[in-house]
Amino acid sequence: MTWELSDELPELSDALSGHIETDAFLSEAIEDLKKVTALLDDTSITASERAEWAHIRSELVNELRRMVKRNPRSISN
Repeated sequence: MTWELSDELPELSDALSGHIETDAFLSEAIEDLKKVTALLDDTSITASERAEWAHIRSELVNELRRMVKRNPRSISN
């Protein structure tokens, strides 16, 4: 399965997509989100592990939203 930012965060994908390559923190957060999403797709993990990874995913998404709000000009240009 191919991971797409627009599938995960459709409301933020336009604002984020053009800056992933030039912003190291943003790029790292997107890579972390990609890894967590893959882990959540793993059917062999336990329910408690899934809950922990879901929480981490939620925190990553919230941080990406904060990044867009904090610096809208540099991310949305």
